[in-house]
Amino acid sequence: MYISAKEAAKKWGISERRVRILCAEGRVDGVLRSSWAWNIPSDAPKPGDGRQLRHMKNLDLRIGMMDFSKLEQARLALQSQDDRDQFLRSYKHLVTRFVLASFAAEDLELDPQDLAVLFSQCFVPSLQFDTQVLALNMRTIMMRMLHQYGLGPVKGKSRPQMSEQRLLQLYQMLIQGLDSEGEVTYRTESVIDQNRSVTVLQQMETLFVQWDRDWTELHPVVRAIFLYGELIRIKPFGMYDGLLASLAFAQELLNGGFPPALVEEEHEDEFKAAMILTRSRGNYQNVLRMIEQVVLRECKSLQGEA
Repeated sequence: MYISAKEAAKKWGISERRVRILCAEGRVDGVLRSSWAWNIPSDAPKPGDGRQLRHMKNLDLRIGMMDFSKLEQARLALQSQDDRDQFLRSYKHLVTRFVLASFAAEDLELDPQDLAVLFSQCFVPSLQFDTQVLALNMRTIMMRMLHQYGLGPVKGKSRPQMSEQRLLQLYQMLIQGLDSEGEVTYRTESVIDQNRSVTVLQQMETLFVQWDRDWTELHPVVRAIFLYGELIRIKPFGMYDGLLASLAFAQELLNGGFPPALVEEEHEDEFKAAMILTRSRGNYQNVLRMIEQVVLRECKSLQGEA
């Protein structure tokens, strides 16, 4: 039996508009969309309200004084790129670098030569099955993202916005083909934050309240970095969370008009040290500077510059 958004609002003691937002974010169990209406199971529990969880933020996230003029110039220059074939070739190389960097950040071994063989549609006997599936899935997702959001001469067709539901979709696409029985859900462990027990679900609700409210006016690269850092910290699913964070990061860069870019493996130790600083002090300044340099470099690469 289903009830309407209006009926759910009365039942849960919140506004009808808030119910619709919760449904759109995928936070109402079993909800169905019928044309413009939301059909909500009558026994669906009221979602936790992340607006009441603001006090659970570990730290205020900071970037210091940053000048985004170089990034904006590179973004505008990329928009003027008109050689679509050259751009697509360069983007495929970018995806390879991004996958290697994502695996390095997750402490998963992946040799560049093995990845090249794998991406040429040949399985690599020396690589674990999970590694090969994850790498292939990441490439597929990132190529799909390019055509969804668009970049340079490639025009986007749709722009799925980040939400808990979208994050779950990314995770399901990432692990497709692996042995995953049952429904994909957040891990159930809790952490102690400010002398209280906090679940992963509560942390994720807090994250998306920040995403929807506190971070809306931030520069797209900053929003993407904050999202990446918080997903690394929370580890929502307990497996391959670093790869998921990389995909969410890639989506938000593309959504902002920038190429997906992570710090290369040879600089991974420095990047990890900078990420530790974000978790202990909330300071993203060093991370942002490193990402800025690699994004600028990828912009030039996509334009055929050395």
